[in-house]
Amino acid sequence: MINIVAGLILSCYPMFNMGINTVVICVAALFSYWVNKGSFKSAFTISLAFIIPLFTLIEFIMGLLMPSQLEDNWGIIAILCLMAFNGCLIYAIAKRSAKSSQK
Repeated sequence: MINIVAGLILSCYPMFNMGINTVVICVAALFSYWVNKGSFKSAFTISLAFIIPLFTLIEFIMGLLMPSQLEDNWGIIAILCLMAFNGCLIYAIAKRSAKSSQK
């Protein structure tokens, strides 16, 4: 919410970057919800509780500093790669936790 208000008020914060950062925040919230509602082992949950905000901070800073156009934007590619890595990490941990709880 604060991100959207800041994007609407500040002229130095382009709308494109505000939109990207809003998506970053929403995806991070979904990842955090997935981790907290999943049946992961406690060690995995604790480590993901540190990894997800760290990746989100990196993605958010990249979203602030990247150019405000879609074409030739390496920032978007890097953000998407970090999100994909984060999602794959959570998925792999979910599979591992489910596999070890079946034993």
